[in-house]
Amino acid sequence: MSTQEKLLTLLLEQPTKYLSGEQLGQQLGISRTAVWKAIQALKTAGYQLETKPHQGYRYRPTDLLSAPVIRQTLNAALKTLPLNIYQQLPSTNQTAKKAAADNLATPQVFIADQQTAGYGRYGRTFVSPEQKGIYLSLLLQPTQPLADVGLLTTAVATAVFRAIKDTTGIEVDIKWVNDLYYQGKKICGILSEAITDFESQQISHLVIGIGLNFAASATIPTALQAKVGALFQGQPPLTRNQLIGAILNQFFDLFQTYQNGAFLTEYRAHSLLLGHQVSLQQGQQTVMGTVTDINNNGELVLTTATGPQTFSSGEVTKVNF
Repeated sequence: MSTQEKLLTLLLEQPTKYLSGEQLGQQLGISRTAVWKAIQALKTAGYQLETKPHQGYRYRPTDLLSAPVIRQTLNAALKTLPLNIYQQLPSTNQTAKKAAADNLATPQVFIADQQTAGYGRYGRTFVSPEQKGIYLSLLLQPTQPLADVGLLTTAVATAVFRAIKDTTGIEVDIKWVNDLYYQGKKICGILSEAITDFESQQISHLVIGIGLNFAASATIPTALQAKVGALFQGQPPLTRNQLIGAILNQFFDLFQTYQNGAFLTEYRAHSLLLGHQVSLQQGQQTVMGTVTDINNNGELVLTTATGPQTFSSGEVTKVNF
């Protein structure tokens, strides 16, 4: 950890107090001049640090993405979780895949302020403007065989749902399998990708990407504005750092037990599809029916003209409300 990060961490640990240069220097084992230089470097990087004569320095929350700030919100078991933050990346999922190829230790978290080549299911472009979204990928190494990657994706959606509710009080809707909606518009997509070991043909790593439109952006293409929304239209009441921390806490808590499917009761309760007629695209086939259940494997159950059918994959392209 750099001197700047150590200094910032000290300020974060006592957010309501001013800490003098002398206090900070004693705790870090550096001179007051070195403290002053570190403070200036943090300000240059975009941090808001209040300076009060004869009292010292105090951190003020900003929306600047920051590993030390996120770490302060994490549960004790996650305090050492590697958080890799970038101003810009082509794609956090692609960066996580490269880390897997390089045998980087897991778990790892990759976060970008902006993506220039973000993508979702079927390779579709995910517009990722700077300072407006949460673009986050988790790199994991399974410790046991995966029963169903689809069940994991529904668990991630539930974790994000819980994080939003706990931090904002907002209850979003979940569209099977990987989308979150708010006020009738999509605000979040989740993409789970498995990496297979060439020799064993077993899944060696998992990459879970979360793209969430945190604040409204004027750069969203006109063609998407009727379908794509954001969690907040005005000034957000919390920072992205706070919501990222909540998402990570919820995810790692749920990841321990997701295979038992207990979370699906909550998932169903906030389903956008249950009880509605839908069109499901699976490959070249379109299936129409009424969604009667999301079963304990996270699969979609449709009642069609020929009877009940169960789907573990596919995309709901139309919903009749």
